[in-house]
Amino acid sequence: MKRLLLLLLPVIALANPIDDKCPAFVSNGAPASNRANTLYLCKQNYAINYRTDTKTAEYVVEHPTISSIKGSSKRQDNFHPDTTLPKQYQSTMADYDKSGYDRGHLAPAGDNTTNYSIMSESFALSNMVPQNPSNNRIIWNHLETKIRNLVLLNHDLYVTSGTYYKPTYKTIGAGKVGVPDFLWKVVYDKTSNKVIAFLIPNIALNVRDLPKFVISVVELEQLTKLNFLPSLPNSSNIESSTSQLKDWPGFN
Repeated sequence: MKRLLLLLLPVIALANPIDDKCPAFVSNGAPASNRANTLYLCKQNYAINYRTDTKTAEYVVEHPTISSIKGSSKRQDNFHPDTTLPKQYQSTMADYDKSGYDRGHLAPAGDNTTNYSIMSESFALSNMVPQNPSNNRIIWNHLETKIRNLVLLNHDLYVTSGTYYKPTYKTIGAGKVGVPDFLWKVVYDKTSNKVIAFLIPNIALNVRDLPKFVISVVELEQLTKLNFLPSLPNSSNIESSTSQLKDWPGFN
């Protein structure tokens, strides 16, 4: 796979650099953000809108495919600082050490199995957030697995995973890495032109709680101040309706 270029740009224009530099990871445009001091990073298998204040991603976009899920590379667990970022914006392993939080993937390792390089890149700390262990390993992992199941059923999915911080968010480590209060996902199914969104508190949760956290895209936009699927025709109402898990057979 041809390696996509890294792009570090402040948000100073309406055009989204991800749409221009790594469009393979989005459908109907990358989420539009007006947040200042944001860097855009194009990776081999995903792209990041990175917050320099929290030292975590505001969101990560990806287009998981059967080949990226069924590849030959095994999980590496080689977590490492993202040295493509300026030093002052990097989170470090020391920030997470003894913090009580997992280094939680936004673009999952299980979506990045094509080869060693892609798998290793998915363990960059720019793709991680401080996540409650019983959230990361249970409900979040469950949701990631269900999304992969849909891909394996030949659904053409575009996934955006991100963070929401309250004004009084906690931090960890000397680098003051922000602990998100909520994690969210927006899953767009290009095959059926459907979308489903989840807003999940960053606390210990059981997999049976997942239906409680389904939310409409419009509601998530109001909370995050992001514009999802910005190129979708205005006549579409899929963003205002709240999908139900029963309408997505792969989640059952």
